[in-house]
Amino acid sequence: MRTITLDEARQAGRQILAGESVAFNDLEGRVRIGTVRIKEVRCGKRNCKKCPHRIYAYAQYRVGKKVTEKYIGIVR
Repeated sequence: MRTITLDEARQAGRQILAGESVAFNDLEGRVRIGTVRIKEVRCGKRNCKKCPHRIYAYAQYRVGKKVTEKYIGIVR
């Protein structure tokens, strides 16, 4: 499976799929390779009956032993 960068996917209008490998720059400018994860995120209100409101995509990657996530965008 080929690793695609987030910029390439956005420019081509390509959909990023769950479990796909992606490459991106972290906040410090380093290139990271991660896996796309799809998550249903709750709004945090106690009695919200409509949650989850949206489904989001995140890139998960490791920094040493810690697993970190980077927000990609809303899943359509």
